[in-house]
Amino acid sequence: MRFSLLGYSHLKRVILVWLIPVLMFVLGLVLLYFANRFPGFASWYAMRVFPVFVHTVGRFWSFMPVSGFEFLLGAGLVYVIVWVVRAVIGCVRSRRRSFIYWHDEKGFLLRLRGMVLGVFYLAAALFLMFVLTAGINYSRESFAYHVGITMQEPCVDELEELFIMLAERAHVLVGYIETCEDGRFALRREGMHEYARLAMHGLEYRYGGLGSYFPQAKSPMISRVLSHMNIGGFFSPWTMEAHYNGDMPGQSIPFVITHELAHFAGHMREDEANFIAYLASRDSHHPDFKYSAVYAAIRYVLSDMRRAVSTERYSELRAMLPEQINRDFAGAREFWQEFQGRPAEMATRANDTYLRLNQQPDGVLSYGRMVQLLLAYYRSSFAYSGRH
Repeated sequence: MRFSLLGYSHLKRVILVWLIPVLMFVLGLVLLYFANRFPGFASWYAMRVFPVFVHTVGRFWSFMPVSGFEFLLGAGLVYVIVWVVRAVIGCVRSRRRSFIYWHDEKGFLLRLRGMVLGVFYLAAALFLMFVLTAGINYSRESFAYHVGITMQEPCVDELEELFIMLAERAHVLVGYIETCEDGRFALRREGMHEYARLAMHGLEYRYGGLGSYFPQAKSPMISRVLSHMNIGGFFSPWTMEAHYNGDMPGQSIPFVITHELAHFAGHMREDEANFIAYLASRDSHHPDFKYSAVYAAIRYVLSDMRRAVSTERYSELRAMLPEQINRDFAGAREFWQEFQGRPAEMATRANDTYLRLNQQPDGVLSYGRMVQLLLAYYRSSFAYSGRH
């Protein structure tokens, strides 16, 4: 009886140990189901529960001068390497001493079980954290709701009007930026992060839906790796940090920073993050942010116009752009072409798959859907009142 009781107790502990990560996976899946099935739940969660992570996890990692995500990634890799080396050494020694049994604490099977259980726990924790800080927010209300605009099917005439307005704005802004010796845009980085936070606070004051806290975006030490993967920035849902590629051309950096801060604020869909980044940067007090917003918007609108108008008309409209924009386009092409290759293709495919799995059926093309939001915004009466 004594041995059977001990065996039963051991069995319960084993079941409990394996049940915890299973329950974490199940909880994450249930939350995603409710968010997808009941959008009102996702909106309630974004406004009532999600801010808890912003003001705890987000604030905690914001105190680190370096990327917490990068730090944890590096520490994890070191731990895995050390663990594997120790496991191999322990298995070799165990094989030399005796035959391997499951209950041999130094046996291979016990080490393998511990490794599998550890990976299972880690995967469950990462999945649940992703759901709580990002996954549910893919189903929340659109930022268009806070702005008060309604999406409609765009027409070519409106697309051309939007492009002409952006081109005229670009002509004004080029007089307020600084350039390098080769005539290309030169980003003034001093105070850049404070301007980014002020821009987001300003947009929150106007429309709401963004929250009250925005950390400093971080440029990780692996920015060169990001370039090889054609990544301009990313948001870490596990450390609640906004990252930008500090090596990419400067005209894109302010826009990317505000884009990633939009993700930090709980707006995960890429078209809406782009739209938020445009509005925030456009109304910034720093001309570099204003220029970055117009530069990004023109790039996306040009992509849509290439498919919507004739070649002759496209050339006519393209000729309206200031030479500064064309120089910066050329500089960006030169930069990113240097990093074209297999890593970039794999990263793009992975991002495309990730976006499709998270309610963005257009995949990487969803970034460009910002144009429809811009058209809806400038179609509204207050936008055409001359205020903007």
